[in-house]
Amino acid sequence: MRALLLSLSFIATLFAMSLSLGACASSKKGSALAAADSAAIAAAVNAKIDSIKFAEEQAYAPNVDAAHESFIRAQEMELRGEKALANVFWQHAAESDTKNRFLAFKLAEIMMARGADSAALVQAQHAQTLKGRATASQLGILAHLYVKDGRADSARKYFNAALDSSRYQDMTLLYDYSLFLEAIQDAKELVRIYDLLLPQVNYMPSLFQRQLKLLLDLGKDSAVVELFEKGHEATGDKKMLLQMVQGLVFQKRMKEAQAIVDTLTESTEDDESMVVLLMSSLAESNKRDSAYALLKKKYSVDQVRTPLLANFLGQYENVYGDYDSAKVHLKYAAENIADQRIYVTGAYHTLSAIAFKEKKIKDAVRYAEKADSAAMGGDKASLALTYGLAGMYPKAYKMLDSVIAVWDKWTPMEGIADSASMMRMKMDVERNRRQFRNVYARLLSAEAQEIWQKDIGDPARIKKSMALRERADEFYKDLASKDSSDLQTRVLRAMNLERLERYDEAFAIFEYVLRFEKTSIDRAEVLNYYGYTLIDLNRSPEELDKGIAMVDKALLMEQGGEPSEAYLDSRAWGFYRKGKFEDALTVMKLIKSPHFDDDYVYWEHMAAIYEALGMKTETKAAYKKLKKLQPHHPAVKKYFNKK
Repeated sequence: MRALLLSLSFIATLFAMSLSLGACASSKKGSALAAADSAAIAAAVNAKIDSIKFAEEQAYAPNVDAAHESFIRAQEMELRGEKALANVFWQHAAESDTKNRFLAFKLAEIMMARGADSAALVQAQHAQTLKGRATASQLGILAHLYVKDGRADSARKYFNAALDSSRYQDMTLLYDYSLFLEAIQDAKELVRIYDLLLPQVNYMPSLFQRQLKLLLDLGKDSAVVELFEKGHEATGDKKMLLQMVQGLVFQKRMKEAQAIVDTLTESTEDDESMVVLLMSSLAESNKRDSAYALLKKKYSVDQVRTPLLANFLGQYENVYGDYDSAKVHLKYAAENIADQRIYVTGAYHTLSAIAFKEKKIKDAVRYAEKADSAAMGGDKASLALTYGLAGMYPKAYKMLDSVIAVWDKWTPMEGIADSASMMRMKMDVERNRRQFRNVYARLLSAEAQEIWQKDIGDPARIKKSMALRERADEFYKDLASKDSSDLQTRVLRAMNLERLERYDEAFAIFEYVLRFEKTSIDRAEVLNYYGYTLIDLNRSPEELDKGIAMVDKALLMEQGGEPSEAYLDSRAWGFYRKGKFEDALTVMKLIKSPHFDDDYVYWEHMAAIYEALGMKTETKAAYKKLKKLQPHHPAVKKYFNKK
């Protein structure tokens, strides 16, 4: 083209020069060129221009045969692995047919492979102007070159054009576009591209994790669930299904989660985890009945049977009173759970509790010892309490003395006294020291109560009981002094002091504890205990009214609309102290639990109320019952001596 322009310029110069010469001649002869001469000159100039154009076109005319031959040879060389030689033929083919779009882009591709990115971009831009259908690979070449040239908008434009052309089926293009999007940090578009790419790579773990992180960072919780759903559908990976259920539960989409769990019929670890997850979530949502129903269905009907599910089922059966079935499932769980000692320990604990309910004391102790063994000796506190419940106080005290001595003699290891791990160890040691002292005090109080209740009129028993309580108070006092936030220990000490008849000390502690509105203690229990003590002492009208008000508060705090029968007994005794005997009897008749049939305090109250109402037959029957339970009770002696 440059040659053509030079030629045309040259012709024009020649034409100007001819006009000048003609003018000179004319001036000499005094006449102008004839019209025929002018036409002849113009025709000559145009002919010269046409000949130059033809020459130029001939120079750049496609040599299709040469291009085709080079094309074939280039492909042959590529098949042989002769890449360098193939590139020579590709270049020759492109030079032989300069208007061929495919060959022009092939030349740009070769340049790009050689690292000549700037020249490759110029070549690709030229190739894009040539006629022919734009293919995904050609548009992709432009996209890659614009990336290297740092022109993000143009790169994005051609990536999208290339992907549209391939109908988003070109995996390499998708992946390269994703790398580009990562570089420019376009998270939103990257999520879209990963969503298209993942099915083509069968949800490759590394890419899956990148998409998951993006969705989590963007806060797209629902999309996370859908990602796991698609991944599971494509791969059949149960772990993805488990994570999907976890996402649904997290989003409180319980119906969808349950619909998935309802389909499970295998006893794999992942199936087990999904059942446990949904069961736990239902229980935490105060849907314990639904959780129990789910467990029963999965275990008994759908045959999703694992030791861990057997454990949970047994625990629920214990709560719902199905003790025979609970024992079967808990024994199976305890004997077959391999690597989760906490569940084995828990199973044996519940078996021990059931044995106590069935008055099988030896079995209860045996299961408690198995629980300690499963915990590798880390359940000594519970074992000591079990010995106490079984009346094996000497054995419990001996074990506690030994354990306390060990923890009291513990000293830090040399060399790591300042480390963070050592600080945690010290905290653990102090917690153990407090725990075993607390258990010791509770057992002393329990033994004291047991000795005293057998015959409250026996001075020797009373003396022994008081001695045990004094020792228990030493533990409680020490524990309370070292941790002012431990309100539960303060409550236990106050109750123990009340039994020691150190009432004012006990009441001061109760008052202190009740100042705290939000605590882990059972506030209703404290109110009832303190209130009943004031009612029973009946030291003044003011204290009596205060005690009744406390019991009323305790009754109002009861959950589920069913008042505690122990609290009803306290309220009835308040009516009795106020002289409202009819009201007292009405409240006492609300108590239906068979447990109270062996409660001497209940019969003490019933006898006093019947006697105050002049109901002689009922009074006599009540005192006979009280005498059977407590033959030396002062009220019994007074009644029968009076007769």
